[in-house]
Amino acid sequence: MHSTQPHHHAGTPAIACARPHGQAPRRAGGRVAGAALAVGLVMLAAVAEANDAARWPQRPITIVAGNQAGSATDNVARLVAETLEQQLGVSVVVENRAGAGGKIGAEAVARATPNGYTLLVGGGSNLVMAPAMESDLRYDVVKDFVPIGRYAQVPYAFAVNAGVPARTLGELAALARKEPGKLTYVSLGAATTTGYGMAKFLKESGTDLLGVEYKGIASAIPDVLAGRVDVLFNEIAVVSQHAQGGNLRVLAVAGPNRLARLPQVPTTAEQGFPRVIVAAWFGLLAPAGTPPDVIKRLNEAYAAAVRSPATKKRLDALGYEPVEDAPGHFAVALREEIVAVRETLAPATTQRR
Repeated sequence: MHSTQPHHHAGTPAIACARPHGQAPRRAGGRVAGAALAVGLVMLAAVAEANDAARWPQRPITIVAGNQAGSATDNVARLVAETLEQQLGVSVVVENRAGAGGKIGAEAVARATPNGYTLLVGGGSNLVMAPAMESDLRYDVVKDFVPIGRYAQVPYAFAVNAGVPARTLGELAALARKEPGKLTYVSLGAATTTGYGMAKFLKESGTDLLGVEYKGIASAIPDVLAGRVDVLFNEIAVVSQHAQGGNLRVLAVAGPNRLARLPQVPTTAEQGFPRVIVAAWFGLLAPAGTPPDVIKRLNEAYAAAVRSPATKKRLDALGYEPVEDAPGHFAVALREEIVAVRETLAPATTQRR
């Protein structure tokens, strides 16, 4: 017995020491296995994402329009939706997120999952003027989007309700000087094409009109037609449509040339306001980070759509002009226009405030 006890006590420490040494490799092995599993999962996720992008689109696509139904943005968005459906073979729906001159819609798409299923139809208001004029904008046009291409350029015109005794821009300016601050105009915000066009006219004519704020043009039209607001500067399709009823009189086209649909209406330059040249464009964008394969498909679908005779016919019916941007050109144009607006338009608008 005496001889067995020492062997027992001697063996106990040996066993006790063996456990920690035996456990350490198991813990290290667990860490290695865990790391390998994590890497494997990341690789699987990357492969799955690549496969999803290669098979895109597999479900409906949403196009966000940052203005109300019936606006130029909405008109273009619905045309884009229709043409993309034909090119991609899936349902494309338009979601109107109106307000703040299109900024609400742009911000929503900038924050959307970049998988190609949420796109933006935006224009100069939320993609150029807002970035150039507002320091607290909650999206960065250059960093947060991948521009696909512009679909259409939209001519704009000045009009007054039928009760305003002015038939030219010069007569409108004379009325405004006679009673400063009495005449009113539709305002959709300073950083919009409508706001910019009015600011240019007020500056060039040296007049003072009172802006009446609206969330969107669809809300403003009834007040203009009823005579509650005097002056409207907006896209030609809206202006000409309501001018046919006799409640709206078109004074001038804010472009370099007269329009085929309104050949009798002179341009702003013809009436002595050569610097009041304003037009809008609308284009398609995806959130930054959208897979390259998806962007490639979007570029192809865009190119086929804008070159389609059916698309050109629809744009002509709206009074719009098609714009064919090569891949990458839209992005360059955006950067250049933002810089140009910062250098010229923002100071002028600040003076109006």
